[in-house]
Amino acid sequence: MKTSVTALNFLDNDRLADDIFHELKSIISSILSSVELIALYDGKAVAGKITRQAEAIKSQVIELDFQLQNVRIIQQILSKSFTLNRKMTNVHFFLTQFIREEPYTKLLSPAVELHTGKGATDAFIDEFVIKQLILNLFFWMNRHSSTYQLPRLVFSFEDGYFEIRGHFFANYIFSSPFKSSANEHRVTDSELLNQPICYLMSYMAALHDGNFEISAAPEKNVVVMVRIPYKSAGVR
Repeated sequence: MKTSVTALNFLDNDRLADDIFHELKSIISSILSSVELIALYDGKAVAGKITRQAEAIKSQVIELDFQLQNVRIIQQILSKSFTLNRKMTNVHFFLTQFIREEPYTKLLSPAVELHTGKGATDAFIDEFVIKQLILNLFFWMNRHSSTYQLPRLVFSFEDGYFEIRGHFFANYIFSSPFKSSANEHRVTDSELLNQPICYLMSYMAALHDGNFEISAAPEKNVVVMVRIPYKSAGVR
């Protein structure tokens, strides 16, 4: 199943705010659990375990920060105070720096493949919004990925546009025309594709005259594609 997710009316109900609220609660619970584990390890011979919990907390704090940025964006959209600060940017250089930037490098580097541009890779973008789009996509894929499968993010540069392609194997079996089992938990395509966060990501792409598509193959294989033109309509 393939769909182009529309950015229209994504704030017409409370689903997005509710989802982000539950994500924030989940992140805070995870941080508290990690802190409690570190407290339990205190003074015990648990080589490496405290370090792993500290890394987990760091990742959770990064996610907490970007979710709070989502809240700020939504508040500004609702209050009609949101402004897009687009400027001509060398996208390849921007993405290279972003992937290497603290605190994101350990998180993104293992998942990212950045292709070399064939020519000029300048685009008229809001760097903050594109960062939010990438982080939302990464964490959304990671949340729905199989435990042992790291999602992939591939950045490529084509004629007329740059592409962000995400790929992951879902941690559940969603609807399939080929298999059916009353004992298996299944998530329908519409549940996967119509999550409010997808509409927010689509909105961020649409702000750059881009599009956001999700392809969901039978079983677990999901591909997300964002295409943003180098030169938007009306930009010279």
